[in-house]
Amino acid sequence: MSDELLDLVDEKDQVVGEVWKSKAHKNPSLLHREVAVIIYDGKNRILFQKRSNNKKINPSIWAESCAGHVPKGMKPLNAAHMELQEELGFDTVLKYYSKTLAHLPNETHFTYWFIGKYPNKEIKIQREEVDQVKFLSQTQLKRLVKSGEKYGPTTYGGHPEDMVEKFWSQIKSRLNNLSSN
Repeated sequence: MSDELLDLVDEKDQVVGEVWKSKAHKNPSLLHREVAVIIYDGKNRILFQKRSNNKKINPSIWAESCAGHVPKGMKPLNAAHMELQEELGFDTVLKYYSKTLAHLPNETHFTYWFIGKYPNKEIKIQREEVDQVKFLSQTQLKRLVKSGEKYGPTTYGGHPEDMVEKFWSQIKSRLNNLSSN
């Protein structure tokens, strides 16, 4: 994969210059932006991807539906749609969900999280990026991890919280509020 030019941002997420992805991945003081997308279906299962074994960072781990860097000058929402189409071969309406600051030993980045409902279209994975995808419930994800598979946005991704778990807990809270009315 070729190098990519990114916006260099400050601790307030304001653009202050540009940086090559290869340099940003070797220096945690070079803050940049990434996107992550959570796709859910009508059963409130989430589409997870197993990252390709060929990936330089976190190969063969299970992660959110798709993720990637925000190219220089691009808005995070546009980058999220681009990653969804590139990695999974479909697009859907995406809604901004949250922004986190991820700290890894070699890099630091703001992650813009988006959510979207699966449009029941064929999934065409990009083999260079993704080994496989699965829709999983919370229980199924726990079983997958118990079986020895790697998943952990806070462990491997440097995020302050697991946005997938947060999404599931908010769905449960909404359903509980509906049933008590």
